[in-house]
Amino acid sequence: MACKFCPKIKRFDIFFIIIVCLAVYGVDKYQTHKREQQRIKEFEKLQKDCLFGNNDACKKIYGK
Repeated sequence: MACKFCPKIKRFDIFFIIIVCLAVYGVDKYQTHKREQQRIKEFEKLQKDCLFGNNDACKKIYGK
């Protein structure tokens, strides 16, 4: 029995779904990389502040 309510999936539909999935994956990877770079820069700034004698920065880094 064929399902009368279910549309048949065409080859174009499959390609379209794959392209959309790749686009979403690419945007997610880009945003994740951007966030990681920002976190690394903030941590380096804290390390530099701790090195130059800021005790609050040292507490944030090492938890002392």
